[in-house]
Amino acid sequence: MAVRGAKPKATVLKLVTGNPGKRALPSAEPEATGRPIKPAKLRGRAAQLWDEVVEVAWWLTAADGYKLHIWCALQAEFEKAPTKMVAARISQLRAAGSELGLDPASRARLGAKDGQGPHNQEDDDFS
Repeated sequence: MAVRGAKPKATVLKLVTGNPGKRALPSAEPEATGRPIKPAKLRGRAAQLWDEVVEVAWWLTAADGYKLHIWCALQAEFEKAPTKMVAARISQLRAAGSELGLDPASRARLGAKDGQGPHNQEDDDFS
């Protein structure tokens, strides 16, 4: 059975960007919390990429860990031999990165502005 139409927008995105359709928002939606936990099997450049991304991508939660693991492995593979990576793998890399908000267009859709994370705001007590 094929599902048709656009992906539904996450409730948190509706709250950030507004709810122009004024439809009722779900009240019992599960909420992802916590930071992504680095998998023990992640090694080398993929592990370095994980650390780099988690440090700057403040919007990622524990629920994003699985997809981030995939992105790190694919990005490390691409960096090692970009000319040997087939188009299907590059497509997977791009899709995972976009879903995680790792490019400017997807961050705009998420409502995440560069430098505006919870630990980068001017009124942050940690400054």
